[in-house]
Amino acid sequence: MSEEENNILTFSELRKIQKEEDKQEELTEIGDKFLLRVSNYFDRKEEAEGKSREYKNSKRVLDKIISLREEKIVKEARLSVRTDQDTTNLSLLPEEQEIFREIKAEFQSHRNKVEEMIESQTVPGTGNEPSQEVREQTGTDSEPEKMDETVEEPSQKEEKVSDEDEPEETAEADEESETEEVEEGYKLVRTTSDVPEFMGTDLEAYGPFDKGEKVSIPDDNAEILVNRGNAELVEE
Repeated sequence: MSEEENNILTFSELRKIQKEEDKQEELTEIGDKFLLRVSNYFDRKEEAEGKSREYKNSKRVLDKIISLREEKIVKEARLSVRTDQDTTNLSLLPEEQEIFREIKAEFQSHRNKVEEMIESQTVPGTGNEPSQEVREQTGTDSEPEKMDETVEEPSQKEEKVSDEDEPEETAEADEESETEEVEEGYKLVRTTSDVPEFMGTDLEAYGPFDKGEKVSIPDDNAEILVNRGNAELVEE
């Protein structure tokens, strides 16, 4: 088998990468050419099948992988400000190294500003602000009042929104969105246990699915999983 054939990405491998990324706290090693392999994979799928169900499912899996890695990059960038860690020991893609450095620089800049404020004893609200004479000389006498007015306005707006309501509305919107995407001949189910990869009656590959995943699969396959106790129907 040629090197090019070895580098061909499959849906099963994409799902495996997503599960490993979800399981591990550190960034997983997925190869420097991962994004190129993904691009080639979607080009082949679209050319051969159009935007089939596997194509759409693969897009969702890829989004999960990218989101998981973004969260880890932010975490590593924050830690690196204290440890001065560079990208050498991190399993970053070449395309991720730049964003890591940018986020690290932002955290470092913020930390430097905080330290400067503390060392110069000019932290607002501590009683160590510049004296009246200094404020008059620098023309900043009215700045504290302006800052207070600016801070109050967002606070008043935030009081009008319940922190508990927003996640529920978002969840409901997501559920409605998923329900609307269900095509004729398919059912939306929620897995009650881990489900290995299987071939659907539409000859598309499905899974593997983790317990609690909400997925759209052919009617016959949905009935089989529900009867076996591996899934439950989601009301539409």
